[in-house]
Amino acid sequence: MSNEAEIDTVKILINAIPSEIEQNEAMSIVLKYSEQHSVQVQKKIYYPYYWVLFSYTVKTLFGRSRSTKASCLVDLINNQAATTDKFEFAETQVIKDNVLEHDYTEEQAIKTARTYLTHASIHNMKVLFAPDSEILKQSIVYKPFWIVKCTNRDRHSFKVIVDAVTGKFQVL
Repeated sequence: MSNEAEIDTVKILINAIPSEIEQNEAMSIVLKYSEQHSVQVQKKIYYPYYWVLFSYTVKTLFGRSRSTKASCLVDLINNQAATTDKFEFAETQVIKDNVLEHDYTEEQAIKTARTYLTHASIHNMKVLFAPDSEILKQSIVYKPFWIVKCTNRDRHSFKVIVDAVTGKFQVL
């Protein structure tokens, strides 16, 4: 085996959200909306997020303290945060070249998550002060996506990314 082939198949362990949509299902989803194209799955990629589970306490407008938990995902490529419903992830062995690189550090991701949580608390819960928060759990997690190439009879092509967890897709 050549060194180039070995590099392409080097495997690493990551924390990944399990796929619900397999390769054939991803193709079927795209074909449903693009029947005039031939469809080919090119590869499965893993997109990096930083997950933080916070315990936080806020004081409401009426002076009451309210404690709750919030799960937050920070996109490690675009540094944007969002709260998330409960999800599971597991250590998974994947091809290294299919894992997207990221530029943001753990510290930057936590700062982004705290800022998002503060703004969401003030806006959604009508609180006067920033919440007191404590990190309960944290980890880098990767979400799987399928890259699908669509080609028409004239050989014009475009790519679609299919979320391997939800089945939602977007043209790239």
